[in-house]
Amino acid sequence: MSDSDLTSTKKALGNITWLFGEKVITMGLALLVSIVLARYLGASEFGRLNYLISFIAILVPFSTLGLNAIVVRELVNEKRDQGIILGTALMLRSLGGLVAIIIIIVTSLIFEQKLLISSNWLILGAIGSSFSSLLLFDFYFQSIVQSQYVVKTRLIVLGLSSGIKMLAVYNSTSLEVFLSLIVLEPVATGIVLYSFFKFKKTKKILFKFDFTYAKELFSQSKWLILSGFMAVVYLKVDQLMIGEILGSEELGVYSVAVRMSEVWYFFPTAIVASFFPKLLKSRLDPVMYQYNLQRVCDVLFWFGVLVAISITLISTLLIDVLYGEMYSFASQVLNIHIWAGVFIFMRALLSKWLIAEGLLKFSLLTHGIAAITNIILNYIWIPQFGIIGAAWATFISYALSSYLVLWLNGNTLPMAKIMSKTITFPYRLLKYKS
Repeated sequence: MSDSDLTSTKKALGNITWLFGEKVITMGLALLVSIVLARYLGASEFGRLNYLISFIAILVPFSTLGLNAIVVRELVNEKRDQGIILGTALMLRSLGGLVAIIIIIVTSLIFEQKLLISSNWLILGAIGSSFSSLLLFDFYFQSIVQSQYVVKTRLIVLGLSSGIKMLAVYNSTSLEVFLSLIVLEPVATGIVLYSFFKFKKTKKILFKFDFTYAKELFSQSKWLILSGFMAVVYLKVDQLMIGEILGSEELGVYSVAVRMSEVWYFFPTAIVASFFPKLLKSRLDPVMYQYNLQRVCDVLFWFGVLVAISITLISTLLIDVLYGEMYSFASQVLNIHIWAGVFIFMRALLSKWLIAEGLLKFSLLTHGIAAITNIILNYIWIPQFGIIGAAWATFISYALSSYLVLWLNGNTLPMAKIMSKTITFPYRLLKYKS
């Protein structure tokens, strides 16, 4: 390994240390707040709170426009002025957020009587989620491998939000207070992150909007826009459908299981985000590129398996001790849902690989298959099997879209083979020893 390669690896590992350290803190704090809120609000109101959270999550792709990894790539390659890249991307993301607000206002007025919570909260949620456009500056820090400022942003916002929530519980406030905090969190995150960018950027950057470059970015990201939307749909549609079909109490129980399962999803994102610039640069050397992809995939998959086994063994005790008897059935949901995370771990690498290889249409295809499969299975299984059916629908849709469909096309076959080598690693190891 060359000195420059060793240096970039150390920098990526340092970046991961910051991200992982932050996640340990945020996981603990977020889990504590979730437990307190679930116990305080009860299953029904906790379900309504998570309904709004899921709804806001589905709006985020409008404010990101699939530009996340593209912006990192553009900044790393340094083929254009940083001010043009950031200014153009920020304008596009802001317009996307505005479109989301308009769509939600119209749909809320049409379906107001069928919603689990007031349409006013959904509109406010859309306005709050539009500030996700400012998370663009996260990708600036990613490109220079300095995620400590992103970490500090999340810690500041989470600390303030958690403190206010705990104080609200202490003062026995209503559900509306907690709904307000959910709406304001993306606003605060965007503002704080922009402030760090303003004062910590390595050089003066003048934002400029370039219409020609905007069309180029939009052309590159158009498949990722739909792909990002589909990705969030298959991650969150189950909770919205449970809320509408079974009601807020069942959603509250299911949300506890999902929270315990999805809290781990940040780890693959952190690993891949930190190594993505290194992966891009290693493409010049096919052997090293293949080695890096296999190495990262191995780490992601087996880390996911370790998490799944650990949680499965202690799920009943975990739910009963932390959340109480009211949510005891969530352990059965968790035992299924946590294994879907294994494919989410590998999916983090797949998403970046598709961008690096220019296979953006396949990102949409795989996410679209997952979303459609999840919706169909949830529609059939939720009325029959309740929230257990929703958990199985999630597992099947994740496995199908993140691994199985890759075998159906020659362009995605290389990643399917990498994943298969990872999955069959114990067999290959035993075969080698024999």
